[in-house]
Amino acid sequence: MSRTQAGHKRRQSEDLRALPRVVVEGFLPGEPAELPQAELDKLRKVLRLSTGDPLLIVPGDGTVVRCRLEGRRVVPMETLHPQTEPALKVTLAQALPKGDRIETIVRTCTEIGVAKFWFFPAARSVVRWDPGKREHKLRRLVVIAREAVEQCFRTQVPTIEFLEGLSEVLEREPGAVVLSESEGLATGLREATAPKRGSGVTLVVGPEGGWTQSELAKIGPRGVTLGPRVLRTDTAGPAAAAILLLGGE
Repeated sequence: MSRTQAGHKRRQSEDLRALPRVVVEGFLPGEPAELPQAELDKLRKVLRLSTGDPLLIVPGDGTVVRCRLEGRRVVPMETLHPQTEPALKVTLAQALPKGDRIETIVRTCTEIGVAKFWFFPAARSVVRWDPGKREHKLRRLVVIAREAVEQCFRTQVPTIEFLEGLSEVLEREPGAVVLSESEGLATGLREATAPKRGSGVTLVVGPEGGWTQSELAKIGPRGVTLGPRVLRTDTAGPAAAAILLLGGE
């Protein structure tokens, strides 16, 4: 690529980043479309857009669609393919944390580039999700992930699931790496994940109280360390994701 081409590509990216963005999953760029009321209210009342103003629609498929706002509708102008999604697909399996830390984890890790979230109760998790309220909680977390996607200029919204426990996490992904504070661990995160870079990496983070002996037995040789300091549960996941995702970009 010539210096002129690189400069044009950089300016185009900067221009796109300056435009308001809104996620409308499944949006079809072929013809004008009426926006859902919630998204229209956001554009009009929060972002203060008026008829004729440009914006970007994020369909969630790896593209963005440059559009123009016309009344209640958006008129597609151009479909673009900004390369903002990480090549490495990282899944964060996080033991349920206390309070609103789960929202911070989703927001921060979405910005960093995590592709999937699995939340599960560990043996020492203080928080337990009522089965009747799980779907509501997951929907709330999806909203937070969508907002983070809009803010950080990603083009795909992470998926978010609830799993029943550590056993289900390890059954679903036997090759997962598990962050552990156990003494004597010598295997670091980069070393443990190097062979998995082509197929994706699943990171497992425990609760505030750490893993029980029974859970450590299940974890076995999957345990890895981030170093000599013990991180909080809401720090460990973002830190590990950043090491894997931001370090290689």
